[in-house]
Amino acid sequence: MRQDTPRGRQLRALLRTLYGDIQEKELPRILFLSALLCCIIGGFWLLDSLKDTVLATTVGLQYQPKAKLLSVVVTLFVVSGYTTLVRRIKHKPTLFYIIGGAYTCIFIVIGGLLAHETIGMRNTTPDPRRLVGWFSYFAVESYGSLMVALFWAFTNASVDADTAESSYGLVVAFAQLGAVGGSALATQARSLHISFLYVLGGCSCALVCGMVALFKKVFAEEVVDEPRRVASAVDEDEEDDAPPPPPPAKTSTLFDGLSLIVKHSYVFNLLMISTLYEIVLTVLDFEMKIIGRAQYGSDARGAEEFARLMGQFGILVNSVSFLFSLVAFSFVVRKLGVRTTLTVFPALCLGATLIAYGFPSLWTLFIATALLKALTYSLNEPALEMLYLPTSNDIKFKAKAWIDVVGARTAKALGSAINDAVQSSPGLRTSLPQYGNVPTFVVSLALLGVALNMGRRYDAVRESGEVVGEAADTVPGGYELVSPGPRNEGPWRRNLERLDSLDDEEPDGADFGDDSPEDPRIV
Repeated sequence: MRQDTPRGRQLRALLRTLYGDIQEKELPRILFLSALLCCIIGGFWLLDSLKDTVLATTVGLQYQPKAKLLSVVVTLFVVSGYTTLVRRIKHKPTLFYIIGGAYTCIFIVIGGLLAHETIGMRNTTPDPRRLVGWFSYFAVESYGSLMVALFWAFTNASVDADTAESSYGLVVAFAQLGAVGGSALATQARSLHISFLYVLGGCSCALVCGMVALFKKVFAEEVVDEPRRVASAVDEDEEDDAPPPPPPAKTSTLFDGLSLIVKHSYVFNLLMISTLYEIVLTVLDFEMKIIGRAQYGSDARGAEEFARLMGQFGILVNSVSFLFSLVAFSFVVRKLGVRTTLTVFPALCLGATLIAYGFPSLWTLFIATALLKALTYSLNEPALEMLYLPTSNDIKFKAKAWIDVVGARTAKALGSAINDAVQSSPGLRTSLPQYGNVPTFVVSLALLGVALNMGRRYDAVRESGEVVGEAADTVPGGYELVSPGPRNEGPWRRNLERLDSLDDEEPDGADFGDDSPEDPRIV
């Protein structure tokens, strides 16, 4: 039996203050999921720190707003493929294998093209007809959105609100270590070469696939004698009853997620609070990069120095994000509550736009944008993920894909449209930070209003015990959202079995999770 020392008691008291009560047996799963997200985010930040340099060298940085606009069209095709996979793949971790394997090949091919004498980075003459720059940009943008959305959909399907409040900050904190590492690698673009770093990014995608396979092997639950029903509304004393007949099979389509957003006002508000801030960040980020690129020049050495600046930007963003996630997120959300926490980031967006308007220098924009992005990853996005907890799994997988991929890309496209409008006007081009930040200030005000409304609706749904978008009758073999009875094991333990059992028991042609009757929604 372990001796309870004063130092041990102090450490446990500190952990309880920062994270609440996390059971020791849950820690291995939480840490493994942290490592998985760490790998995803690390590979993304390595590539994301380089994609603007590749675009600027091959196509021209002035085409970045158009690239973001076109990325909306690209993401529609990506979401179409993702929805098809979600509908047809029975073994849900296979989604990681297919998507991760595809991006492994894509980034390795791009790395090879960038090493080419005329196609790649050695040719420093920008030309919009150089397709490798466009292809690289779209691939990095879609990878970051899709893989992160898939991770959180996978995680949210098996976590209750109390566990999320305690563990999400820890998951994000350790994930940011990968982001710091990826950004640090990007600063070595001059010695390692951008083409080789793209190949490393592709290898990180392959590593994600291996980690998911290992997670399934290590944390899969032991086989039990009798099959269990995992429907959330079933009591233990009803286990011997015959299961109800399955509902008629429904045909899923690409637009199932969009229809859920339109149908439920809670989900529509979730769309708004999850995307409006992207407009603000897109404008501020572009202003910083335009000023920075002009300062370093457009030759090969300038491209390397600009890549180094973006790497330093990534290090600052992810270092601040790591520290805040590690020591502050769980504490803040438990002390302030989700409702108040949701309003913090919109208020900071208001302040950042005012600062950028009044002091539009490179380093002012560098610091303001870095801090906003850091708090996006460590405060805002983990809080937004908690808003999915009282929702059905159709919403977690289908609607979330539309929100995180199509919705986010559309918001970035709107921000790019602002940048493009200012850049295209000779009278406004020289004052991009001033004129560009007027609409972003208005958007920040709207975001603050949506956050206030969303906090009220989230509290109302939590208090009522409703599950937004859930049908009155639970489909046999459906996901367990929150177990109504006492848990004998951590909520992370059974997520793979829940995902597998969902499709193993459903009728042919049926989609996992049915569209549900209308419920109140929060954003």
